[in-house]
Amino acid sequence: MASRATASPAPRATGLTRPGDWDFAPEIPEYPRRELQSDAQIIDLVSLQYTTEPVKNSAFRGIIRVAVALSLAAGCSLYLQAQKTVTVADRGTERSIETFAPTVGQALSRAGVTLGPSDRTLPARDVPLAADDKIEVMRARDVVVVINGERKTELVTGRTVDEVLKELSVVSRGALIAPAPSTPVDAGDEIVVAQSVGATVVYDGNTQAVRTNVLTAGGLLRQLGVVLGPFDRVEPSIVAYPSEGSTIRVVRVNQAIEKLHSKIGFSRQTEQSSKLEMGVRKVSKPGVEGIRENSYRILYEDGKVKSRTFLGAKTLRESSAEITLVGTQRPSLGAASQSQTGKASWYHMPGLMAAHRTLPFGTVVRVTNVANGKQVTVTIRDRGPYIDGRIIDLSDTAFEQLSPTSRGVLNVKVEW
Repeated sequence: MASRATASPAPRATGLTRPGDWDFAPEIPEYPRRELQSDAQIIDLVSLQYTTEPVKNSAFRGIIRVAVALSLAAGCSLYLQAQKTVTVADRGTERSIETFAPTVGQALSRAGVTLGPSDRTLPARDVPLAADDKIEVMRARDVVVVINGERKTELVTGRTVDEVLKELSVVSRGALIAPAPSTPVDAGDEIVVAQSVGATVVYDGNTQAVRTNVLTAGGLLRQLGVVLGPFDRVEPSIVAYPSEGSTIRVVRVNQAIEKLHSKIGFSRQTEQSSKLEMGVRKVSKPGVEGIRENSYRILYEDGKVKSRTFLGAKTLRESSAEITLVGTQRPSLGAASQSQTGKASWYHMPGLMAAHRTLPFGTVVRVTNVANGKQVTVTIRDRGPYIDGRIIDLSDTAFEQLSPTSRGVLNVKVEW
């Protein structure tokens, strides 16, 4: 046989220890040693150390080495199986994490994802976690939900309009929903649900009972073909949500501009004239009334006047004053050659004039109040008086020169 070669031991594998370094060492019974036919370089499966020494008790030690190797392989396999890679979607972002956590909730906790008391996850927190799972965090947030006009703020976790309505147990079948059911929902968003309701619509003298699920009164009127004018009003409001038993009324509103003309009175002025006899008044320039135009806005509701608003006024024509001439001329009498005494009465006539039974018209006479000596000169322009004892009727202007008209009758002397 060839002589046994002598070789130094091969380097140990990095990171592994010899069996003597472990916490336990299996007891190997002694068996009769059997020399190898030749030296052979082998690797110890337990220590992973190369040796050229003949292997003694090789059968039993081989079994132990295989068992230990299998245990290590199994441990590595279990380690690899326990570690999972999952995706976490939260607040619009996604990230991958490596975890040994058995459930969704524990995985999020170990990954530092904090959940609020109302937050939800998909799958649920207590669901076992598997490799390649996707965990979606559904954050609770306030949204406004309007159902048939009733407005509420709700704390929800649903991602879309449809999920939110299902979460709130809102019956949406046959209802109009805005925005669309598939629309993503963010904090502060508003979801409007109009369920089918019975309402009454009153317009143009008609009363119509309808069943509808439109979102607003204006939409219902369009659905019925009711055309609104620029000033028409809808009660309670064109954007009101129809509710069960509600009444929607169309008030026809029209406007008109009305212009009314009114008179502007003229002033009266007097001017003295020496060409006219005292007491005589003569209009030299007639007064002319002005014209003012007043504008109003008239508001009609269903054909009836609702209000009248003054818009302004303008003068279409200025007024012109009336001018009246007042006489200042007194009749003159020269030397008198005849006279007559008796009673004088008065009547309403203009100027300094008088009535006499016989004196020619145009005769100027002087009348003296016997009681106080006052005098007035008048012109005869009329006939009378025809009462016994009265010799002359004076105009009220002339009579007032002698005595107040309340006296009625005076004792006078007439000279001409």
